[in-house]
Amino acid sequence: MSAAAAERTCTSTGLRLVAAGGETAFRVAKDRHGALSVLPNAHVGPLPIGTDPSVGDRRGRFDTVGSTVYLADSRRCAYAEVLIGFRQKRAAIAKVAESIGWDVEEYIQHVVSDARANGVDVPWAVSVDWQMERSIYQIRLPRSGWWVHIDHADTLSSLESLAPTTPGLTARLQLLTAGDLTGEDRSLTTLLAHLIREQSLDDGSQPLGITYTSKTLMGRCWAYWDRRSDLGLPPGGDDLHQLASENLGPDPEFASVAAHYSLPLLRCRS
Repeated sequence: MSAAAAERTCTSTGLRLVAAGGETAFRVAKDRHGALSVLPNAHVGPLPIGTDPSVGDRRGRFDTVGSTVYLADSRRCAYAEVLIGFRQKRAAIAKVAESIGWDVEEYIQHVVSDARANGVDVPWAVSVDWQMERSIYQIRLPRSGWWVHIDHADTLSSLESLAPTTPGLTARLQLLTAGDLTGEDRSLTTLLAHLIREQSLDDGSQPLGITYTSKTLMGRCWAYWDRRSDLGLPPGGDDLHQLASENLGPDPEFASVAAHYSLPLLRCRS
């Protein structure tokens, strides 16, 4: 397929489309769940009234009503995506340092030294159990169909036209920016993702999902909407297909990404 045919703008929706080509993607998941098992999401847009605010919004950025599988275009990008939680623990130290008037890096080194002196691990260390219960899965993506290029000017313009009236979000939906499309506000990003999922494209098909730049800037990712799973059907011949898997703990690439973020990897003690 030529480069011109690989990406185009849908004539009926205005969304920017990228042709599926059976690319190889990567995903980190717990072994007991498997490569492609995800929990279906029930709500898009603002969370229902009465939701416990202390729990926070646990939805993925592009979750729709149904099942969404997130994948990355490289092992390095997949690792960077799943290590964000540990980076958040390390970043939380900055708030503590600020509250007591310490320099952040100085305080981090103090925490590290104190942990060593007491024979404990720093809070942002990646535990042995966390590593051993997860694998890096190699996945083949669909060979036909269309992904929506979310971070593209055509998609941005299209969504402003397609967006419905939504209490609390109507004004924002009329003046979208790149930050809105790929930001952390799940009330907005899940609503937009579901809007895209429900569109019929000019060839009569529906979007496979979304392609977007990883917020780690280590590659691109895909959010795949598993429509057959949501209907209780087995995978089709051109759905996601697992090619290989291996435990992520021994992978040098995993150690490299962890080191990039200054995250200690704990090893089994003999």
